[in-house]
Amino acid sequence: MDAALEISEFVNRVWVQCENESCLKWRLLSPKAAARVDHSKPWYCFMNADSSYNSCSVSEEDFPEESQFLERGYKIVYSQLPLGSLVLVKLQKWPSWPGILCPDPFKGKYVTYDQDGNVENYYIEYLGEPHSTAWMSAAFVGHFSLTLQMAEYTNKNKTRWYRSALEEAYRLYWCSPEQRLEVCCLSKQVVSETEALLKELEKMLQQVQESPARAEEAGGEQLSQCSLGASTGSPFQSYHEEDCILPDGTVLKAGECIENITNNLKKIAALISEI
Repeated sequence: MDAALEISEFVNRVWVQCENESCLKWRLLSPKAAARVDHSKPWYCFMNADSSYNSCSVSEEDFPEESQFLERGYKIVYSQLPLGSLVLVKLQKWPSWPGILCPDPFKGKYVTYDQDGNVENYYIEYLGEPHSTAWMSAAFVGHFSLTLQMAEYTNKNKTRWYRSALEEAYRLYWCSPEQRLEVCCLSKQVVSETEALLKELEKMLQQVQESPARAEEAGGEQLSQCSLGASTGSPFQSYHEEDCILPDGTVLKAGECIENITNNLKKIAALISEI
């Protein structure tokens, strides 16, 4: 069959996934058949109008590589899921895992788009004890189904983690998107801790900037000058520990201030790495 003709057979057709956890195969529906799908209810292979692919025992339909569509000016488009959606994510070497679409605490958004404005990635907070977060390709993200069955593990810790994720997903299934977002504690925690550290840094920097001016205006006693020669060891050793004493008796230690700022920046970097 001609490659161009073969590609055209798939244009405007829609992929739908069977929600039987022992199957999870994708079936290709015509636009008319796809319009009849009720997205609020589970969909299974036996519901497929195409008798050639209406059984879980039948393999997935052969489908051209995405690059072949691109070469002929076509593109696969993924539908955008709403913020707060309860989703199921396909993972490598792990079972499909439930999660919630929530905003990235640093980017402030939960979805990214490609250059054509189509959905590309989602930010997900994975359920279970403990929660975790990651950006995932839209190709691996779909609606969560109550029919999802527990996968078996030889590792007890993994089994416990997966069971806790499913139990949490079952509880959240009937909740509104707003209620689901309330349980996205990991993102909130990181944002809260980061904001607190940033406020502390801002206060430190403001103190460092204002103190020399305050000391000069009030006739503060200058104790020492900065050394031009850098000594070995700490990068702060090129300065004397006590730079000046303010009229209120406060001792401003430049090295200590800089070290505190550096430590706080390290804490922020650690929080970002967790995300």
